[in-house]
Amino acid sequence: MTNNCPTLLQPLAQSDQAKAETLVTLNYTNQDFASLKTRLALFVEQRFANDFTDFFESDLGVMLMEMWAFCADMLSFKMDQLANETFIDTVAELDNAFRICKAVGFHPTPPIASSALFSATINSVLSIDLVIPAGFQISTGGGLIYELYPADPLNNPNLDQDVIIPAGAFTNTAIVGIQGQTFIDSFTSTGQVNQTFTLNQGPVLFDSVRVDVNGTRWTQVDFFTDSQPRFEYRVEYDSSYNASVIFGNSQAGYIPSQGSQIQVTYRVGGGSAGDIVTGAFNTQSGFVVPGFNVTVPVSFTNYTAGANGYDGDTIDDIRRKLPAFNQVQNRAVTGQDYKLNAELYASPYNGQVGKATAVLRNYGCAGNVVDLFVLARNGIDGLVEANDQLKIELGDYMENLKMITDYLCVKDGVVLLVDTLVDLAIPKFYRKFSTQIQAQAQQLITNFYQLANWEYGQV
Repeated sequence: MTNNCPTLLQPLAQSDQAKAETLVTLNYTNQDFASLKTRLALFVEQRFANDFTDFFESDLGVMLMEMWAFCADMLSFKMDQLANETFIDTVAELDNAFRICKAVGFHPTPPIASSALFSATINSVLSIDLVIPAGFQISTGGGLIYELYPADPLNNPNLDQDVIIPAGAFTNTAIVGIQGQTFIDSFTSTGQVNQTFTLNQGPVLFDSVRVDVNGTRWTQVDFFTDSQPRFEYRVEYDSSYNASVIFGNSQAGYIPSQGSQIQVTYRVGGGSAGDIVTGAFNTQSGFVVPGFNVTVPVSFTNYTAGANGYDGDTIDDIRRKLPAFNQVQNRAVTGQDYKLNAELYASPYNGQVGKATAVLRNYGCAGNVVDLFVLARNGIDGLVEANDQLKIELGDYMENLKMITDYLCVKDGVVLLVDTLVDLAIPKFYRKFSTQIQAQAQQLITNFYQLANWEYGQV
């Protein structure tokens, strides 16, 4: 990535490793049925030593103690379970994790579509432009669908423009293909406040919802915060990443007037299943050109690999991201703020940041230069060098959060590959279980190297 950042100088300080307090999972040890029954029997034996001495299993008194122990066991379990579900560190149900996120204004990242660059080629030049409709779908033999759009300078799709092979040209290589399908849902406004319309298809892709009211494009916002009736709407996702479009109340966000026709265009799909190798698509389709009696064949090929597909935040991702979101409070002041804000960033077409660290320079007038080293997330636990488009978008995003006196340089981190050799010494008595032991050891090693467990500067 080309920029005017000066060469890295002797650093003064580096952002600390992310540290978060861990809440221990509540459990009902000594509150289970057997423990409660034993303690109740001991209590009765001590308190009513002369009145109750028959502790046989068939005795009515023992049956009553067992019934009480059963009820107490269930109540204790449920109370601990409910308590665990109210904390992000111990929540186990994704629905409850989403409720916690909604309470503090955090939005989990929905699925992201894989994208690749394509070429469209014809056999002979034409005297007029050949138009390929925006969102033209091509598919592999396995049913994987990509839609084609013209690419802008950052290789993001222009969703409202057609792909054109100009007159006199054989090919167009400025085409971006994004995995998934486009759907259009239509609704009629009731004129009521805070109208909510649930989209018919899912999971809905990140940053893919567009809303037109009576032919006018409205603007998506995260919150109706400024008490102004503007042409705005919000999008909320449930735990399955189905989406709903929400309008305002004419104090914060306009209400579409009664009878208004609402058209919602959105895309569905996403996930790592869309990541393809170069040349995975090599298909041909025919297009009608005005003035020609035959269809003109066009060959489509992806000349880059499909990448950046993401299945959406899991409960583990939410546990990791939510404390960081609460800490940074939508601003970048400290080195830790720069690091955490960068690691929360995701682009709808160019991937997301996997790891970041901020370095403050120690050199006179360069004292306010912050070097932000980033690596992009690759799959579940992989890291790769971030592409230029992601770094440019991240830099623009951080400009709105950083101190006005800071000068930010987004730079590439380095991936160092390290071989790990683990020798297992299994005693003779346990060798008959060697397959199971090796599998458990492999799982432990995999968990040890999970991306969430490692930070820049950690040995």
